[in-house]
Amino acid sequence: MTDKPTRILIAEDDPFLMKVLGTILRDEGFEVDSAKDGAEAIDRIVDDGYSVILLDLIMPKKTGFDVLQEAKKKGIKTPILVFSNLSQEEDKVEALKLGAKEFFVKSDMSIGEVTDAVKNYV
Repeated sequence: MTDKPTRILIAEDDPFLMKVLGTILRDEGFEVDSAKDGAEAIDRIVDDGYSVILLDLIMPKKTGFDVLQEAKKKGIKTPILVFSNLSQEEDKVEALKLGAKEFFVKSDMSIGEVTDAVKNYV
């Protein structure tokens, strides 16, 4: 067993959802960092010290699609789980094509589903 906590990055511009997810994941024993926009998310994932990245698609400065493209271009292997208000099949297909491992529609997801998915990838 390692003493180093498992690091999760949440890239989300909604402060309430960020706080809820962060609190729940911390309660599960994870170390949680946050990015409030796509540009900050890109800066943080280059660090590549994360076990899982939770990524919103609609964010200021750069979209989640931009983040996925940049991660793919830089060869980032960290599992990226997308959660978004976008529910069109084309958005899901595009996100998965760009390397997302999971795609959750915010209105259809439970916090438990997201935390279970995170645990599945760490």
